[in-house]
Amino acid sequence: MNVVGLTGKACAGKNQVALGFEKKGYRVIDVDKLGHKALEFKKNEIIKAFGSNIISGGLVDRKKLGDIVFSSKAQLRLLEAIVHPYVKKLCLEIIKESETDVVLNAAVLQRGALLELCSNVIFVKASFCIRYKRSLKRDKKSFKWFVKREFSQKDVNIRELKKKTQVFVIVNQKGTKEIYRQIDRYCGIFKK
Repeated sequence: MNVVGLTGKACAGKNQVALGFEKKGYRVIDVDKLGHKALEFKKNEIIKAFGSNIISGGLVDRKKLGDIVFSSKAQLRLLEAIVHPYVKKLCLEIIKESETDVVLNAAVLQRGALLELCSNVIFVKASFCIRYKRSLKRDKKSFKWFVKREFSQKDVNIRELKKKTQVFVIVNQKGTKEIYRQIDRYCGIFKK
């Protein structure tokens, strides 16, 4: 079975690329969604670490928590230490039960210790300006917020990945047609 790690900076277009692989028959594991499950499963530990003010309506308020962890590297690492082991466990369970090739859609492929699960890695690239415009549309946050998030993903880069594995690149600047052409090419390589 082929497990493709899909990573890249915020708003690079990982979800769009994942959808392309899904259309090719791959099972996509959205690691962000598993992270949301982990927040609820680990809620008591998170409250202990970050305080009860991050709870709204009995659930972890991801926006409040995000404001805390994206403003401090230490706080982000603390949250990751709580959440990542559980997320990795969920990923392993899904991979084991899967009957087809899998795509792990995860910005934090390395920090989440998911790289070791992957037989191939794809880094989705888009320029800073394009990613910022996408962020404005999606997140409706300030430039300062985007830069903080960018800084929190400083280790999400091709150079770091290439030190550990072969990395394929999908450039996401020209639209869906160009992305699908690149996906077709990589599917051919991965099947060999």
